[in-house]
Amino acid sequence: MKRYKIDRTLFGLLVAVLFAFSCESLEEQPLGFESSANTFQSIENFEGLVTGATRTLQQIDYYGLTASSQDLETSPEFDTYSYAPGSGTFASLWSSSYKAINGLNAVIENIDLAENGNQSQTDKILGKAYFLRAFAYFNMIRFFGDVPLVLSGSSSLDEIGVDQGRTPSIDVYAQIIDDLEEAEGLLPGSALPGEPTKGAAMAYLSKVYLTMAGAPLKLTENYAKAAAKAKQIIDAETYSLGDYTDNLFASLQNSSNSIIFQFIHSTEAGSSYSNGLFERTSFRNGITNPGSRTWKRFMDNFPDGPRKEAIFYMNSDPVVANFLNEKDANGNFSNEAFRIVNNIGEVNERKYFLKESQEVGLIKKYTYGSEGPEGSLSDQNTVMFRYAEVLLIYAEAQNMADNGANQLAYDALNEVRVRGLGAGTELAFGSLSTSEFDDEIIKERYWEFGFEMKRWFDVLRKQIPLTFDVYTAGVYEEFNAAFPTRYLFPIPQREMDLNDNLTQNDGY
Repeated sequence: MKRYKIDRTLFGLLVAVLFAFSCESLEEQPLGFESSANTFQSIENFEGLVTGATRTLQQIDYYGLTASSQDLETSPEFDTYSYAPGSGTFASLWSSSYKAINGLNAVIENIDLAENGNQSQTDKILGKAYFLRAFAYFNMIRFFGDVPLVLSGSSSLDEIGVDQGRTPSIDVYAQIIDDLEEAEGLLPGSALPGEPTKGAAMAYLSKVYLTMAGAPLKLTENYAKAAAKAKQIIDAETYSLGDYTDNLFASLQNSSNSIIFQFIHSTEAGSSYSNGLFERTSFRNGITNPGSRTWKRFMDNFPDGPRKEAIFYMNSDPVVANFLNEKDANGNFSNEAFRIVNNIGEVNERKYFLKESQEVGLIKKYTYGSEGPEGSLSDQNTVMFRYAEVLLIYAEAQNMADNGANQLAYDALNEVRVRGLGAGTELAFGSLSTSEFDDEIIKERYWEFGFEMKRWFDVLRKQIPLTFDVYTAGVYEEFNAAFPTRYLFPIPQREMDLNDNLTQNDGY
């Protein structure tokens, strides 16, 4: 299928109408144009394109795509990595990503046509466009491997780049790095919540280098680059970890110096602007039928400490406690089965709440917002990058680059570790070999970023052997991870049907 070109002002009008949103209130406000000829004359129109692309990217279900039964109860299709190219999930990820990229390409190609706006405004908008394009391609390449590298506008939002073959990963990564370096030079040091900053571009650069150092590329010289970029952020002292409170993200959302990049949600702007993760993990359908749940074995293995209490619901949490202690008109406990499962009143009473005899618990990380855990909507933001990850990237990358962790690497790991586990849990400098220290980093990432859409990418780049346990008909069934033939997600069948130049990933 051919990809037709049209006049770029007409193209701009098309994407502006589809992508224009207000970045101030998140309420949809279509832009008006006197004619197609003035589409690229207004700096506000370019801002609308960037904001619309942001909205498209934040609605992708990254959470569902990176969950596994190692920690999260989900569908057998994902637990066993037995999904098929025809899955609508992959088609949506692909099309949404390229739709966003298309709008961002329009900004990068045409912002010099804007007749208003000062240099500072232009730089910020262009910096955001470069950052978000890199963000989109970074996710795509980790999910699919080689993907078409589209850097110019198309006349069709549904058929972006359908005539192109797959670009080698190394070339896509080169573009990602170029875009992030451009963004680093253009973006301000601080911005409104949800807007990328210079620090965000630096953080993602460090993560890109770390990823390239691992599988499948294994360009180990990038460990030193990842460590250097992460150290720049640490040395700048712009960010800090923040403290755990009752709910991790509830405490961090209002602590801007612990969050490097996040997507903004608003219940006031309507349901389509609410945080979709809330619906997946909250009590909105009741404790007996909540959204995503975690396995008891993951909760039991999770190290005790402030971090654990900020991530999982305990029996003492008000919503759970009220449920367990509710009585009927006769004075009997209404939910006796749940009391039995959790050993309520017994010597071995469970601290962390189990939903049912299937041994699944409830995740607290995303269940807060203006309407509470039993509401229908949440204004909780989706945190994509925290300062904790910068510290752990530095510790991992420096250790691997220099064949041994230095004092700063131990300090960085311990800063995250002690906050999560409590005082007295720090590791002594020099106590671990290179491989032992690396193992500790990966374990710390597992606990610190549970349910934050990061574990699967760690599995890929570190080639971690996995066994998946799926609860079926009252028993756990064991499945082996499908490596290496299922190392990547399948190219969507729809894209394969439209484009003869695409080839499918191995194993499908």
